[in-house]
Amino acid sequence: MQLHTARSDLHTAHSVLHTAPFSSLPLILLHLLSSWLLLPGYRSFGRLMCGFRLLSSEFPWQHWFIAQTVFVSPVFAFLMILTLPLTVLGWTLRMLTSPFRSPFVYCSSPDVPSPEEVGLKPKFSLCTTNLCLLPDACARFNNLSDGYWRAGEIASRIVSSQGQGGNLAPPPGYTPSKGRGNLAPPPTQNGQPNGPLHGETPYNLRSRKSVRPAPQNAFPPPDKDQFSHEVESQFPALDFLCCQEVFDQDATRRLVAGLRQHFGHVIYEPGRWSWSTNIWAFHSGLLFASRYPVLAAEFRPFSAARKQDRWAAKGALMVKVFLGRTQDGRDAVGYITTTHMQSYQGPFEILPRQLDELLTWTEDFRCRTLASDDIQAFDILCGDFNFDNMSPGEKTAREHPLMEKYVDVCRAGPGRDKPWTIGTELRQCTFWETSISTPEKLRAALRSRRLQARYLLDGDVTDANMDMVWSVPESPAEEADVPDIAGRRRIDYVMYRPDGGRGDVCVERYTLVTQLARLTDHIPVCLTFNTAVS
Repeated sequence: MQLHTARSDLHTAHSVLHTAPFSSLPLILLHLLSSWLLLPGYRSFGRLMCGFRLLSSEFPWQHWFIAQTVFVSPVFAFLMILTLPLTVLGWTLRMLTSPFRSPFVYCSSPDVPSPEEVGLKPKFSLCTTNLCLLPDACARFNNLSDGYWRAGEIASRIVSSQGQGGNLAPPPGYTPSKGRGNLAPPPTQNGQPNGPLHGETPYNLRSRKSVRPAPQNAFPPPDKDQFSHEVESQFPALDFLCCQEVFDQDATRRLVAGLRQHFGHVIYEPGRWSWSTNIWAFHSGLLFASRYPVLAAEFRPFSAARKQDRWAAKGALMVKVFLGRTQDGRDAVGYITTTHMQSYQGPFEILPRQLDELLTWTEDFRCRTLASDDIQAFDILCGDFNFDNMSPGEKTAREHPLMEKYVDVCRAGPGRDKPWTIGTELRQCTFWETSISTPEKLRAALRSRRLQARYLLDGDVTDANMDMVWSVPESPAEEADVPDIAGRRRIDYVMYRPDGGRGDVCVERYTLVTQLARLTDHIPVCLTFNTAVS
């Protein structure tokens, strides 16, 4: 694909797209050596800790696990002590090479269609999801395990849904490649990919019966509430995918390899490594996948973090993408920022400080990279913000100026969500119940107010901590008796900024997707929108 020379000069001046963790062979070899030296101690410690944290699905066999822990744990403890000198040497090498490490890794596939081949289209779809691909010893605290297998299954489900076209048609001129996963096509009825809706309540998201098909090529009406909001068991056709908590190295590689079958451009492992940022431990866990080439990218870590977040370089990944060329020959571009903010901040006001930095960084990145002849189609901010719009303990965060700069289509005002909204964070203690074990079952549960209250966290948090995800309130006997805040802790956002670009974005559909049932403890959020650029 050939882009303007000026375009290449622009993104080179402002941002280097790093294609490897290090720029020189000696540093790459030293980094590999440090990884090999750390591996025995890392694996031994992980296996040792896994024996002390059972999944709820393992409780029926807890006596066997206890016996295994009693006899096997001493072996792993001995191996950890035995390999301690190698661990110290590997950690030292990592500290010495960290200042020279790239802030992210960018990879692209040459066999995907370019925007110039497909043509500039007015409609785009973006998804954000927290995948909880942590090291096994950490993932078990979220009632999950086996991140390597989950990464492969997540990529397979996402890519297979795109091969089938999802719930939206692919862009014109795009031909899916073969080998896009092993999932069977979704059941159909009357030509609809997911069959009829069921379990209708006043709080359910809008059914298909209430959505009239728009005339072809018609631009949506300007009313901000004129869009469908649905729970689907399958992803729509995605242009962009933003992921959080992609930490485990082996799981990351498997996820990236799978996603590249559909998303030709991927940025992964963004981070900064230092004592003050992450104690030389984990990167940010962010991942960005796109069907459109990246012109510029930048990662910045938050300056404030507490407790477990001190070990990760959480921050914001800001990306500028090339969407195509307008009829008057100008380049259409889009801005997407994905972030993962402080989790379980407790009484510390960390989130407002991180929101301050987010607002400054996004504006600065856009000012430095937007050329005078560019047409900005959209500016999107998404990710896991770890606060909702209703909880009394998170008032400072939800009233931050950033929440006024960006439009959240689910928000009726500070402290008030629109009545059809539901939460995006599952109660981890109910994760393995058979009633939500498949995408279809989870979708049915999220259409019932009683089941929403059981499986989703409530929007009544006063002090965010890990205890809240391990409690289940009593379910009311009737749908009408469910409290308004029940099951409505919505911490995953996709927002757009209305004050930039040529015209405003017009939201067509807001979708919660259950296709990753039992693979993550969050509900993926998708936003499909139209732009005035064509």
